[in-house]
Amino acid sequence: MEQHRGMVRWGISSTGNIAAQFADAFSRAERGRLVAVGSRTQDRASQFASTHQIPRAHGSNADLAADPDVDVVYVAGLQPGHVHDTVMFLEAGKNVLVEKPIALNVAEVDAMTAAAQANDRFLMEAMWMRFNPAHVRAVERINDGAIGEVRRIHADFSFALPYDPDHRLWNLETGGGALLDLGVYPLTFAWWILGEPASITAAGIVADSGVDAETTLLCSWPDGATATLTCGIDVTGTHTARIEGTGGFVEFPAPAHATDTVIVQSGPEREEIKETPPSLHYQVAEVHRCLATGEQQSPRMPWATSRAMIAACDGVRAQLGVRYPSD
Repeated sequence: MEQHRGMVRWGISSTGNIAAQFADAFSRAERGRLVAVGSRTQDRASQFASTHQIPRAHGSNADLAADPDVDVVYVAGLQPGHVHDTVMFLEAGKNVLVEKPIALNVAEVDAMTAAAQANDRFLMEAMWMRFNPAHVRAVERINDGAIGEVRRIHADFSFALPYDPDHRLWNLETGGGALLDLGVYPLTFAWWILGEPASITAAGIVADSGVDAETTLLCSWPDGATATLTCGIDVTGTHTARIEGTGGFVEFPAPAHATDTVIVQSGPEREEIKETPPSLHYQVAEVHRCLATGEQQSPRMPWATSRAMIAACDGVRAQLGVRYPSD
């Protein structure tokens, strides 16, 4: 892939809440400029562009894909549309950052990475937790042996949302359910520290609408390490994470996936890591770094990890009996 060292011109696909957060955070990114937004209607695109001072508004993603002045597109729409939009942008010659979860199933991930390879373009899943400074520092301390050998992980992301089959989180048609929207964060904690689990046993509750309302994962590794991971959209959880080792532990206070403070207990020594607040612009910086060096994928969020995590989620959904229309 060719190196791109100059200004990187970005487009945003979608005008929803996460797209707005991305646009707000973007001003902190270096070497980048938001130049266009695409939406399902011209009115939505124009309103979003006006609010966030973006020069061009496109009334469709197809028009955004055809914009010759866009180098990278952030795909921020609902999950069922990720594969179609990502492939379209890649085939139009754009690099793509796609919001987590990258796709609904592993077949969709394969289609996206195949398109990136065929068109020699950059692709990365936007798992922002992997790029936030406090999380990166904490993982560095764990890898340096601060808490000895990691033996157990506990992580939760659950909140009680009133049941409404038309709400995107309760609706199969919009890729709803606790696992793919919330559970990927606890799973990322475990995967980041210990690598791919050797086994995952799932239990949970499936709502009348067909989505998983609560999911609990018991993960294990060949050396005996375990992780208990919980997520839910009908129960109030702790939103915390704890990594326990033979010589100490690391605590991520609520909200664990978006904290700027981490506690490291290393033997008798207690250390508080305090970093700059989490922000979506850190993953933008990684995209810029990869483009400048001509890397087609990020070593911090490689395609293989995105694929393996979605494959694991496919297996969990099979255990629970949750199927999306695209499966």
